[in-house]
Amino acid sequence: MQSSRIFIVGSGVVGAATGGGFREAGHDVTFIDISEARVRELSERGWDARTEIDLSDEPESLIFLTLPTPNDGHRYDLSAFTAGTAAVGRALAGSAARHTVVVRSTVSPGITEGLVKSTLEEHSGMVANEGFGLASNPEFLRAVSAAEDFANPWMTVIASRDPQVVERLREVLLPFGGELRTFSNPAEAEFIKCAH
Repeated sequence: MQSSRIFIVGSGVVGAATGGGFREAGHDVTFIDISEARVRELSERGWDARTEIDLSDEPESLIFLTLPTPNDGHRYDLSAFTAGTAAVGRALAGSAARHTVVVRSTVSPGITEGLVKSTLEEHSGMVANEGFGLASNPEFLRAVSAAEDFANPWMTVIASRDPQVVERLREVLLPFGGELRTFSNPAEAEFIKCAH
């Protein structure tokens, strides 16, 4: 398997488990988090962690959004998620390479092609699936065993309008094992996550 350049935006439980698993598989991973204490903690583990994402000199990469989306009653609080997505959009604007943004956070069906797509397009000045790739790859991780769950998934779901993006993510995630399902509509992946 070829090594990929990967950014993990939001480095809490899900981000650390996702990025840590990719690191162990031999990928080049950078963790992004606005918390300086969290960045310091990850750096002390020997991990590349930063407070801001900068894509200006980066090759083509996969950017996983693992930002917090806490439940607010029957809805998700998307304030931190939206702010992080906007920061990624601004970083895309300064890059010559074509990057792929992957929504891994738990969100309602329609968020990837609604809020995420429009926020990235607004801040990057690019069009989704042309200037940058867009996909959904929801996490199925338990907080108590997140790293183990990432390394040995019972199910992996990937969805994108771009078949090449689906195939790229499939190549990166297939080695971890478990049942892998792919879809062409990101809302299908989001719906499966919400159903579970």
